[in-house]
Amino acid sequence: MMNYRGGPRGEPSAVLPPTAFVAFIQNHDQIGNRAFGDRLTAIASPEALRALAAVYLLLPQVPMLFMGEEWHASQPFPFFCDFEGELADAVRKGRRQEFARFPEFQAEAARERIPDPQADSTFASAKLDWADLENLEHRVWFDLYRRLLAKRREAIVPLLPGIGAHAATYEVLGPSAVAVRWRFRRGDEGGVLTLTANLSGAPVSGFQIDPGRTLWLEGRSNENGVGEPWSVRWSLANRT
Repeated sequence: MMNYRGGPRGEPSAVLPPTAFVAFIQNHDQIGNRAFGDRLTAIASPEALRALAAVYLLLPQVPMLFMGEEWHASQPFPFFCDFEGELADAVRKGRRQEFARFPEFQAEAARERIPDPQADSTFASAKLDWADLENLEHRVWFDLYRRLLAKRREAIVPLLPGIGAHAATYEVLGPSAVAVRWRFRRGDEGGVLTLTANLSGAPVSGFQIDPGRTLWLEGRSNENGVGEPWSVRWSLANRT
């Protein structure tokens, strides 16, 4: 539950297990509501995107991929629609007016550069180019996502039935660094699934190496209590 526009929205969710939630790093609303529909690939570093993928694709929540994200699609996803008459004119005008409060779009000439949502060219620009998968750079990203999802299927999915509500504890290690531990039961045995992540470009102190086998390591290894920039470690420790 959260406060939004002066009133509470939603319902309490603490009693729900992780699998009741969807995790993602971008979606059609977030990207389509940007002025030019630019994806995370256009504004974030490869190191940051790899770290983010390593976090959310292995979370106990249900992961949701945005179209083409798995191969680092370069096509934008601008807002487009197919209306007619006065409604079409109102949407076109409103789309540009809503950006007037941003400094870079206060000039009318700047707002005119925002793609016309009614134009065929705007719709066409959002279409994926499947031939990109023949490009080495895109295949590297596709391979990363396939390996992460394979690791999820192998190591995370079997744990999900045993991770209930209130199973997680967390520790904030820095402005963009965290350690999260999920307790799970599997038959007569149990254990802890641990995520430690530094989602920033600077080292963060206060990290520790949790016991158990490493499921995934993204970025440089965290040693001597220091979380290296854009580093993610997943580990699994079985306990009776």
